[in-house]
Amino acid sequence: MDFNLREDYGDVVIEKDGDIKARCYFNTTPVENGKHVGAIGEFNPDSKEEGVEVLRKCEEVLKSKGCELIIAPMNCTTWRKYRTLTYSNGEPPFLLENVDPIEHNEMFLEAGFEKKYNYTSTKGKISDYEESKVHNLLVERMNKENVVIRHFNKENYIEDLKKIYEVALPSFYRNPLYTPITEEEFLEQYTPYISKFDEDLILIAEKEGKPVGFLFTIPDFDPHTLVVKTGVVLKEYQSFALGSIILSELKKIAVEKGYTDWIFAFMYEENTSQKYAKRHHTHLMREYALYGKNI
Repeated sequence: MDFNLREDYGDVVIEKDGDIKARCYFNTTPVENGKHVGAIGEFNPDSKEEGVEVLRKCEEVLKSKGCELIIAPMNCTTWRKYRTLTYSNGEPPFLLENVDPIEHNEMFLEAGFEKKYNYTSTKGKISDYEESKVHNLLVERMNKENVVIRHFNKENYIEDLKKIYEVALPSFYRNPLYTPITEEEFLEQYTPYISKFDEDLILIAEKEGKPVGFLFTIPDFDPHTLVVKTGVVLKEYQSFALGSIILSELKKIAVEKGYTDWIFAFMYEENTSQKYAKRHHTHLMREYALYGKNI
């Protein structure tokens, strides 16, 4: 197949008949286990045959740029769109579920890629939430630590987004393919969506005004369902299960607002969020993968 290659903002775009088939990222991609990562994003083939050829062409490009490991699909970093759907139970897509289609899996495998990282989304009834038997003792300890949990403040959204960033950045470094971004980039990414936030569903934990954890949740397309997107607690505050306390607070708010179901979205297979989902009797809704290939 004949493809056209062009440079675009330091990346290489692969086109056919004027349509973008993939973008090869290699300048600002992460380093994984000492290897320079090249990423394939905006993967948009019209057929399996074309998809395999596009992946092979991307491999040639990334190898020529000095990359040692290819990750796909990923639009440069995990702060942007990434992951391919590998399993679905048939339920409709939820808000923010922006991943590559399940048909792409065969293309990656035929092109010599292997599953490198796996993720899941699970769904359950909020009424099935099981509070810890020592919940009251944990809350008592939280109070002794002078930690308070409050709602996001949309009127002061810049400062609250900065507080979320302050907790997220040091906590995410343990995630695969971690790439830091600046506070300015973080604000640019989330500010356009402020009007869609329900400030009651975004909880921030603070100690004497300093952020130590947060839980970011949004209403789904289904008006009775919440999407639990991201929950993070600084390491030094995990000993008294602050994450569980914040989730318990969310449960109370959700019930008061008439929600019946929640989705624990995009959980990495080794994260503690998987334990929360299992404990609260959620069922598997989706599985996703990031593919890798050494070159």
